[in-house]
Amino acid sequence: MSIRKILTPAIFCAVTFAGGLTELRAADLGPEPASTSLLPVDLGTGWYLRGDAAYANDSVPPISPDLTQFLSAARQPSANLDLGFGYKLNNWFRADMVVDWWKPIVASGSGTPSTCITQLTTINNFPTVTATDQCTPRYHSSVQRWDLLGNLYADLGTWYGFTPYIGGGAGLSLTHMSSAVNWYMSNGLPYQVTTDGFYYNWDRSASITRYQFAWALMAGASYAITPQLLLDVGYRYVNLGRLPSLPGASGNIIWKNMDAHELRLGVRCLVD
Repeated sequence: MSIRKILTPAIFCAVTFAGGLTELRAADLGPEPASTSLLPVDLGTGWYLRGDAAYANDSVPPISPDLTQFLSAARQPSANLDLGFGYKLNNWFRADMVVDWWKPIVASGSGTPSTCITQLTTINNFPTVTATDQCTPRYHSSVQRWDLLGNLYADLGTWYGFTPYIGGGAGLSLTHMSSAVNWYMSNGLPYQVTTDGFYYNWDRSASITRYQFAWALMAGASYAITPQLLLDVGYRYVNLGRLPSLPGASGNIIWKNMDAHELRLGVRCLVD
């Protein structure tokens, strides 16, 4: 694969796509000579770029603002995007590698107010609480996910530009969980008080990053808009491992499987 092909695929895809639209518009203006339009399309072999968008039925439910609970047992709608590159080995097999970015899961909210010390005064050589306030915690948590998958596909033949396929993939998932709590006094200011030589700040944060085995099964069909540009529609089941909550008041951790059923729409652009 030459340096030129690495540096200019995006331009190539744009030009190819524009050419494909021109051909489709011309087709609407009148019939073309009956030639090879009904014959199987030979898509050739070589390198390609791909990009996909997916609607996902996700097993990860909404999270509590402090990330200690999952708020539903039901699957939730989600979405992800991927980019990758691959190689068409022959008319039957191809392989690619893709990176998926998943829509983050976020939650924010306030907790139960608590009495906080705002002033100490030394009386008889002993620090004594002389002023308090009601402080409120505000939580913010997020779960962010990525995965890197290597995939192998079997193309099952091409008819009238359509190529059905099946495939499977395996790789690595990365899950980053973060949670922070910031305390605020009744006047809205952050609770960070220095009094009589003592400093009070209840703010806390925690984060966990997990790497796990990921795998996927997929099926679908592609359509040749042009010999170099393909529209891809398919289904994918993907499993990203397990997601833990943060420990709650009891110290218990709740685990959820991370998997999704997806409907995917994408394009593949051959660059040779």
